[in-house]
Amino acid sequence: MENPMHLQVDQRTTDWRLIIARILETLIGVILLLAGLLKAWAPMDFNQQISDYKIITHPALVTVIAWVMIVVECALGTALIVGYKRRIAVPAAIVLVLLFLAAVGWAWVTGATEDCGCFGSWVKRTPAEAFLEDAGMLIAIVCAWLLSRHEPLRFARWRLGAVLASILIGISVTALASNSARQSADPIVRLQAQSSGKRQFAGVAVSGIDFDLQRGKYLVMLMDTGCTHCQQSVPEVNRLIASSNAGFRIVALCSNSDKEIDWFKGKFKAEFPIGRISYDDFMRLFERGKTPRLMLIQEASVIKIWDGVVPAANEVRY
Repeated sequence: MENPMHLQVDQRTTDWRLIIARILETLIGVILLLAGLLKAWAPMDFNQQISDYKIITHPALVTVIAWVMIVVECALGTALIVGYKRRIAVPAAIVLVLLFLAAVGWAWVTGATEDCGCFGSWVKRTPAEAFLEDAGMLIAIVCAWLLSRHEPLRFARWRLGAVLASILIGISVTALASNSARQSADPIVRLQAQSSGKRQFAGVAVSGIDFDLQRGKYLVMLMDTGCTHCQQSVPEVNRLIASSNAGFRIVALCSNSDKEIDWFKGKFKAEFPIGRISYDDFMRLFERGKTPRLMLIQEASVIKIWDGVVPAANEVRY
């Protein structure tokens, strides 16, 4: 006959293992659910992030993957939080995080994209940072699986209801957001949705240049001094200045320091003026564009946008 004291100790050990496992699962579940809802709120941004990995680029397939990922993250995150079907949800979460690691590892090795992470466009992470974060998530969820595989039997219907509700919410938010102006495929429409009026550059404070962007016609380049794409575009922009007689001026804007701007001008021989704007203004104007973003503006209103490319002089004229 077994010792009752021995059984009591085993039960306490099991309880503690289950408690720790559930805490870890809940933390990972919250991360996945929040990530899914944020992506649902900005589905076009998530589409762009998937395309940036350059693994899958067909627009229709990217859209399908984005919707599926939103549903999976919402459902799996909720399942981990409420403890529904642990023997399925926890291994599924392990597989999902492994997929994240594979994609981020690809981006890290190939340099396909400079921004990664669970939270889409809401939180910027380098591939290295995202890889370490995903590795931490993998360790946590694997530990939860090893600590306890106990399957809760009570309130199964309520747990299932919570999972189904999260799926419905994720799909509904994605559908609504996809049809909003701020998620339009047209960058000018998106900028107008984020601005109080049609003059997107109205009220933007610029230092370091003598031009008044509120008046006249300009080709504005949004750039970062540390961006390799921006650095490589300098010769093209210089040539555009030399060949341009369309009656507009070329100005670059960034949120870098004066020291970083001086370094950029000296090293890459930029022949165009570079002004400084606030980080908030920079991110609002850049939104989900590609560097460098060039914008033709007149009287502070954006007329045309080119993302990741320098237009020819005849393209700028209108």
